[in-house]
Amino acid sequence: MFTPWQYFATTNSECLTYFGHSALLQSFKDDTTVTCTTSYSQVPPFENGEIHISLVNGRPGAANFSYSQALQEWTRATHIRLRLLKVKTLLADLLPLARNDPTVTRRYFYSIKDISVGGICMCNGHADACVQLPEQDDSQFRCSCKHQTCGIKCDECCPGFVQKKWKPATAESSNECEPCNCHNHAIDCYYSEQMAQEKRSLDINGNYEGGGVCVNCRHNTYGINCEGCKPGYYRPTGVPKTSPDACQGCTCDRRFSTGRCYDGDGRCECLENYSGPNCDRCNDGFYGFPNCKPCDCHPLGTSGHVCGPTGDQCPCKPNYTGAKCDQCAPGYYGFPNCRRQCTCRQMYTSRQCNQCSKGFYSFPECKDVHSVLVVLFIQFVTVMQKVQLETCVQNTGTAFA
Repeated sequence: MFTPWQYFATTNSECLTYFGHSALLQSFKDDTTVTCTTSYSQVPPFENGEIHISLVNGRPGAANFSYSQALQEWTRATHIRLRLLKVKTLLADLLPLARNDPTVTRRYFYSIKDISVGGICMCNGHADACVQLPEQDDSQFRCSCKHQTCGIKCDECCPGFVQKKWKPATAESSNECEPCNCHNHAIDCYYSEQMAQEKRSLDINGNYEGGGVCVNCRHNTYGINCEGCKPGYYRPTGVPKTSPDACQGCTCDRRFSTGRCYDGDGRCECLENYSGPNCDRCNDGFYGFPNCKPCDCHPLGTSGHVCGPTGDQCPCKPNYTGAKCDQCAPGYYGFPNCRRQCTCRQMYTSRQCNQCSKGFYSFPECKDVHSVLVVLFIQFVTVMQKVQLETCVQNTGTAFA
């Protein structure tokens, strides 16, 4: 697709008629402004005339062409076309051909002797010069890239420098390509937009910025940044991640462990029924190393869910007893909960002292039946005496104090 760079016309009127641009406006409001000029429409010279056009000079981005993305794109081209729309006859068409004027026919024709196109390499601001490619014709050049960029036009980051996505340089920032942080365990990496969005890739400054993913990690390492040890290896305390010896082999017996071990002290990752730094003893709830069978202890009555080396006696909680801790201890009742049996006062009975003993009544006061009978008898006697006294007074007329 061809787009115009420059218009030429004889007069300002032709500029407006043919191209819709005024020849009187020669200033550039931006880097992609197209103008029409009448500067090359004079009569002389008739031969060997030259036209010099610069697509860059005078434009806002000319001073910083390497950083002006708009001007670079506007001047980028692989093919150039010159459209010759009309012959300028200088009114020769009005002269009679019978005069045999040799200049008449010359004015009807024109020719282009030579076209020279100069340009610069498009290096996206990442090079100050370009060089000719070896064994190529004169038209093949490539940029002398810097900022850890590669490619004929410095349009990509070099291998191993893709922590951040490639960007063209600007006047404010060189946008230099950054190396991936592989902790010296890999020389190649690729950029992942997903890792960048999830902030899972660590850069060389210790920040989770960018999307570099290391490939072919060496020295028994693995991970996005070759930061971890492969299964069966661990990083001892004090050994930096960048050391070639960062990951050392685990010394774990696969009969009792997964074969893996933990960073720091190399403690083995044991199977369920084994424990210890080297998985060389039975785990809680198992007995009989090296076969380590589950303890047959009652879970509610056992302290710590462990048993002896031979599995014959489980460590019982205070309120349980028996080899398997499956009975209530003396003074407790109600297996499997085994609640403490209460020591009741005289007037109460039952395991929870929530009933009156024999000879007592009305829980929770639990009054003594005999005491109540005595009180009732005394009250009865007192009433009888009162009746007798009142009778005596009535019969004798004598008052008693």
